[in-house]
Amino acid sequence: MIVTATKVTPAKTTSNKENLFGKSAKEIRQRLQAIGEPAYREKQIRDWIYVKRVLDFAGMTNLSKALRAKLADAFVIEPPATYHKHQSKDGSVKYVFHLEAGGEVEAVYMPMTKGVTMCLSSQVGCAQACSFCMTAQMGFIRNLSPGEIVGQAFAIAHDQQLEDPFNIVMMGMGEPLLNLNNLMKAIDLFTDDLGFGLSPRRITVSTSGHVRNLLKLGQYPKLPRIAVSLNASTDEQRNQLMPVNLRWNIAELIDACKQLPIPPRERVTLEYVLIKDLNDTPADAKRLVRLVANLRCKINLIPFNETEGLSYRQPSLQVIEAFQAILNRSQIRNTVRWSKGRDIGAACGQLATPITKRGADLRLKSGAPSRKAGSAG
Repeated sequence: MIVTATKVTPAKTTSNKENLFGKSAKEIRQRLQAIGEPAYREKQIRDWIYVKRVLDFAGMTNLSKALRAKLADAFVIEPPATYHKHQSKDGSVKYVFHLEAGGEVEAVYMPMTKGVTMCLSSQVGCAQACSFCMTAQMGFIRNLSPGEIVGQAFAIAHDQQLEDPFNIVMMGMGEPLLNLNNLMKAIDLFTDDLGFGLSPRRITVSTSGHVRNLLKLGQYPKLPRIAVSLNASTDEQRNQLMPVNLRWNIAELIDACKQLPIPPRERVTLEYVLIKDLNDTPADAKRLVRLVANLRCKINLIPFNETEGLSYRQPSLQVIEAFQAILNRSQIRNTVRWSKGRDIGAACGQLATPITKRGADLRLKSGAPSRKAGSAG
């Protein structure tokens, strides 16, 4: 089902003004000092943007009128604002964001039994060329800025009027670890008390297996949860599915996972997309058990989401249950993860733009509910 609504198109305000949305605390202090304002104003401004969710300097009422005018002359506060959205029958919503800097990305709002999860994108397109993923068919276009990453969550939280903290999975379009610097800046904003105030445990970063940057992420002080897209029990299979395996094979990837400083009660998640007649046999399950024997992990078994343009097919329920039974007998933690949003092309592996059927064209406006008043974060 496609949501319909009125199109709202306010006058373009950016001109040559610098956008403060998505800037770090240090970057905002530098911009303020450049116009002769003290550094402490940075905390006031970030509190208004991310805690009170005010996007107009005129609404920052604890600043003088003269200062508000000065800030408005020099800067704007603009998250990625314009999007189409598509409503699934399972309650999830796909958002297609139209970015001022060019390109479109998709993100997904997913109501779950334990709260809300947002699946966000890190790049326009993807260079990984995984043969089972629609995003890969786009090729790589560009990295998203920290503001474009954070702005997806900001817009969704506003549109859905969220009142509780939410979870973030960086599993949308793109390879997050190939946009590592911007990803870490976005996580800083998500976890800062004057940002979204989220715990790093509410954030999961998924990777196709970029070992070098995975180990770099392991040194990041706000380490999120890690999910690794494995999808095969042999290098021959994985080479066919994921060209990244030609650079870092399964053994190197598993070894890197073992080196991550995962907290004692946490585990690395291994994503395993089950594809009919390719990686779904009992022999595959037994090899997978051996691969993870000495790794503190849990496995998400994801039945392949069939998509027009890709020849792969989903295994039968009987085959999926037989595969899972082998993991269970070996006491490997696992779950079968049935993707949400399949009817609107929002499931795992289905995100790609452009799309032909579009829903409401909406624009985020200032005056979003304050986090202090009970909104997301």
